[in-house]
Amino acid sequence: MKNTSQNKSGLASFSLYNIAFTVTDLDHSINWYQEIFGFDLVSRVTFAITSGSAETAIIKAGELRLELLKFPNAKRIDDLFADAPLHLIPIGNKSIVLQVDDLALASQELEQKGVTFVWREQYIAGDKMLCSMIQDNDGNKINIFQTNTIIGD
Repeated sequence: MKNTSQNKSGLASFSLYNIAFTVTDLDHSINWYQEIFGFDLVSRVTFAITSGSAETAIIKAGELRLELLKFPNAKRIDDLFADAPLHLIPIGNKSIVLQVDDLALASQELEQKGVTFVWREQYIAGDKMLCSMIQDNDGNKINIFQTNTIIGD
C-alpha cells in the first residue's frame, strides 16, 4: 500500500494506511471479516466523544487494514445501501474494492462461507472488469475483481 515513488517527501510520499467505516456491532463485524477474509485483530480502543464513548478496531489482512468504528446513536443512511447500481447515486463511500487472481475460485469460497452476493462473476464496463460483489454483515458492499481483467492494470 506504499507509494512506489522513490525519494519523495511531503504529500508525494503518501500511502494508504486504512479504510474506515462505521458498523452496528463491532464484535460481529470483527468476527465476520476474520471468518470470511482471514483478517486479524490488530488493536481495539474505546475513546471519549462528546456524546459518551466510541470504539474502534483495526483489523489487518496482508497489507490491507480496515478500521471498524462503533458510535453511539449511529444512523444508517438507506440511500448508501440501495441495491446496485442505485447505491452509486448518493455522494460518499461506495464499497471496499479487492482483487484476486481467480474470481471463480474466490466466489466459490465465498459461497461456501454463506456470504450474500449482490452479483456473481459478471463483467462490468463492457467486456472488461470481471467481478463479484458481496455484502458484509452490515450491508457494506465489497467488490472483488479478477486482476487480469482490470482496465488500466
